[in-house]
Amino acid sequence: MRTLFRGRRTAPLALTVTALLTAGSLVACSDNSDDSAPAADTKTVTDARGEVEIPADPQRVAAFDNRIFRVLQDWDIDLVSAPVTLIPDTITKYHEDKNIHDTGSHREPNLEELVASDPDLIITGYRYASQYDKMKELLPDVPVLDLSFGQGPRDENGEAEQTQSTEDTLKDITTLIGEVFDKQDQASDLEAKFDEAKDRAKAAYNPEQTVMGLVTSGGDINYAAPSTGRSVGPVFDMVGLTPSYNHDGSSNHQGDDISVEAIAESRPDWIIVLDRDAAVSADEAGYKSAEELIKNSPALKNVPAVQEDHIIYLPSDFYTTEDIEAYTEVLNSVADSFEAAR
Repeated sequence: MRTLFRGRRTAPLALTVTALLTAGSLVACSDNSDDSAPAADTKTVTDARGEVEIPADPQRVAAFDNRIFRVLQDWDIDLVSAPVTLIPDTITKYHEDKNIHDTGSHREPNLEELVASDPDLIITGYRYASQYDKMKELLPDVPVLDLSFGQGPRDENGEAEQTQSTEDTLKDITTLIGEVFDKQDQASDLEAKFDEAKDRAKAAYNPEQTVMGLVTSGGDINYAAPSTGRSVGPVFDMVGLTPSYNHDGSSNHQGDDISVEAIAESRPDWIIVLDRDAAVSADEAGYKSAEELIKNSPALKNVPAVQEDHIIYLPSDFYTTEDIEAYTEVLNSVADSFEAAR
């Protein structure tokens, strides 16, 4: 710049002033870098339905998918509305916050509480997926994200056909939530820990040993089929487990009917079991844990898995979490059990 002005010292005053103004404009333009530009008010992300424009920094978030509450707590994200009654007690942040507008169960949701919370972003999915259209109708100016990746329409029993693996769905959800809250590195770390746990379990497993998946509910021992069986089924795909009883089943939250004799005849070397009631009715009279039901069953006493105590129980709150962190915990437990039995 100094050389330029030296060369123009003999120029007429008007030209000199013009040059100074022009130079000043150029300097101003050069200082207006991307770093100093004001942040955009919105950004575009992709949910299960397509592209959605959302606030760049959402401040009043309403969330309704059980698979994200733990990570939102870990990231210290406050909520203005949520189905607090569906959030397990182990996720304490949202039970302690008395300002959250509780919409209650997905079976009879009180969406007036959602409206009253005045959200700037709504995140729904899973049990609350069926409320998407109603939410859009009630709050047409508020963006709604749908986390129902790989999930078909729900039937009259609330069950939905899965069109992609649970692993892919968990990663899609985690990636999206990371983008929403600018926590991409943290989201990637969660996915990496999941992969590490899965690889551990695979490496520790002997495919010659067979596995039975079960769900206990209402005092009954039910079948969780590979792939489709609630909570337990996806673990078969993640680890490549060999089923002792390879029959089709549904994603029914209480499992499918099976006799204890059929379980015994399949002679599993391992049992992986979800105690559904531990998450929803452990305090009720008559509750019997999965451990009680299996170990006190005369028909199962000679099953190799029972005799060797090769029974892996999912965390007590798994039925109401089912998030990437919960599956990571399960996969590490599976790896620990297989390694210890070598």
